[in-house]
Amino acid sequence: MTHALILSCLLALAATFPGFAHELEATAALTPPAVVVRARYGGSEPVAFVKVQVLAPQGSPVEYQNGLTDRNGQFSFVPDGPGAWRVLVDDEEGHRRELTVSVPSPFEGAAANAAPAPDRWMRVLTGLSLMVGLTGFLYGWKSRRG
Repeated sequence: MTHALILSCLLALAATFPGFAHELEATAALTPPAVVVRARYGGSEPVAFVKVQVLAPQGSPVEYQNGLTDRNGQFSFVPDGPGAWRVLVDDEEGHRRELTVSVPSPFEGAAANAAPAPDRWMRVLTGLSLMVGLTGFLYGWKSRRG
């Protein structure tokens, strides 16, 4: 039983690492008069020359702006008013991130309301904690029944 548990934990842990290698992360910063979006794979490698779409806060399906990130994975746009602007970053290889940026009125460069994604090691630690916690719960439950 112990060997099966250890093996299943190792397999679950090994299965998570390839997914983290190319996870697309995007953050936004308000730097008047523009909003700067920064895209990275796994928090470190820039996402260079990928498609970016900006949608206005009125809910219009028409794009406000579109373009590509630069070689450093950055893209900027100048919003024409306050509201919740949607930014879509898509590398067209299966990695896509949608970001909502709240632009205040007046636009003074406050921090964007779009929270950055948790660090990948924090997600790994959270996953391991859940596995250990569930295993402890199951062993406790099994010992009470038997």
